[in-house]
Amino acid sequence: MVEVELEELEDFYNEKVNALYSKIKKAVKKLVQEIYNGLNELRRSVEHFQDAGGERKIGDKALRSLNFFTDRITKEIDDIEIPGDDEIYYDNLIKLLNSNKKLFQTINDIAKKSLPKFKKEVQPQIKELEYLSRKLRKRLSLFDEFLRKKYGDVKNAEELVKKKTPKLFTLKENIEHAKVDLDAFEEELEERNKNQEALNSELMELEKNPLFKQLEMEKNRLFQLRIKINDQLSFKKALKKMKVELERETIHVPGINLNYLRDFLKNPIRALTNDSKDLAKFSSLLVKLRHALEENKLNLKSDKKDKTIEHINTIFDEKVLHAEIEKINQIKAKIKEIEIKISKAGLAEQLDDVKNKIALNTAKLEHLENDLNKKNSDYMRYLASLKNEREEFQKLIEETLGEQVKINITFSF
Repeated sequence: MVEVELEELEDFYNEKVNALYSKIKKAVKKLVQEIYNGLNELRRSVEHFQDAGGERKIGDKALRSLNFFTDRITKEIDDIEIPGDDEIYYDNLIKLLNSNKKLFQTINDIAKKSLPKFKKEVQPQIKELEYLSRKLRKRLSLFDEFLRKKYGDVKNAEELVKKKTPKLFTLKENIEHAKVDLDAFEEELEERNKNQEALNSELMELEKNPLFKQLEMEKNRLFQLRIKINDQLSFKKALKKMKVELERETIHVPGINLNYLRDFLKNPIRALTNDSKDLAKFSSLLVKLRHALEENKLNLKSDKKDKTIEHINTIFDEKVLHAEIEKINQIKAKIKEIEIKISKAGLAEQLDDVKNKIALNTAKLEHLENDLNKKNSDYMRYLASLKNEREEFQKLIEETLGEQVKINITFSF
C-alpha cells in the first residue's frame, strides 16, 4: 500500500493515470500537435491577406475591411490555448476543441460581412484559407472522434480526482474551523461556569444575612396563609355561576356590586385585603349570594346549595376569615418593614444586582451550550463524512490504478 498526503494526491494520481494510459496520451499529444500546426498554417494564410493589402491592389475602404477581417481571425487563433505535454487532460482537450469551433464560426460570420468588399483582389488567398480550413477541420474531426471512442476511460480516471479531492479539502477545512470554534466555545463555557460559581457563592453569602432570613420566613407564612384562606373559599363556584347569570341578565340581584364580584373572582385575597377592616363589601357579597341561593336563582343541586349556604353562615358566625385577612395585612406590614431595612442597608440593590447577573449569565450559558452542542454535532458529522469519502475514494483509486493507496489527512490543530 502506498501512503500519500492529501496535498500531494492529485499530482501523484495524475502521474499514475498518465503512465497507465501512456499510449492514449501519446496519441492525443500527436493530434494536439497537428492541430497546433494547422492553426499556424491558418495564421500564415491570414497573413497572406495582409500581404495583398500591403501591395495596395485594393481601395482604402476595402483595405479597412480586409484589415478588420485578418485582425479578428488572427486574434481568435491567438486566443486558442494549446495544452502542453503535462496538460493533456480531458477538460483542456474539450476546451481546445470548442475554441476551434468558435474560431470557424467567427471566420464564417466575418467572411459573410467582409469578403464581398475585397474578394476579387484576393482570390488566391481565399482558396488557400478555404483549403487550410478544410484540412484543420478534418484534423479536428479526427480529434473529436478519438476523444469519444478512445478517451472515455481516461476521462473517467481524470475526473475521479477532480470530483473527489475538492470534497476532501472542503471537509478538512470544515473540521478545522469547527474544531477552532469548539475550542473557543469550551473555553468560554469554562469561564462562564467559573463566573456562575462565583456569583452563586456571592448570592449565598448575601442570603445568609438575618434580614433576608426574616423576610423569607414572613413570605413563607404569607404563602401558607393564602393557601389556607383559598381552601375556605369553596363558595367561589357559586359566585362564578351568579356572575355569569348576572352578565347574561337571566337573574336580578338587587344592590349587587358586579365590579367587586369580578375583582373578587379574579383575585379573592387581594380583594379581601383591599376591603375595609370589617370586610363590608365581602360581607355584602355573601349576603347577596346567600339570598340568591335561598331563592334558588342559581339552580344548584340541593346538597350543593345547602353546603354553600352553611359555609357562608359559618364565615359570618365564626369570623375566622376576618381574622386571617387581618393576619395577612399584618404579615404584609412586617414584610414591608423588613424590606425597608434591607433597602437602607443597601442589601436589596446588591441582591438584585447579583440575581440579574446570575440570570444574564445563565441565559448566556444556555445559548453557549446550545452553540457548543450544535458545533460538536457539525464536527462529528464532518468527521464521519470525511471518513466515508476517503474510504470510497481509496476504493475507486484502487479500482482505477490497480493498487492500494492510503490518503493521509493532517489537520492544523
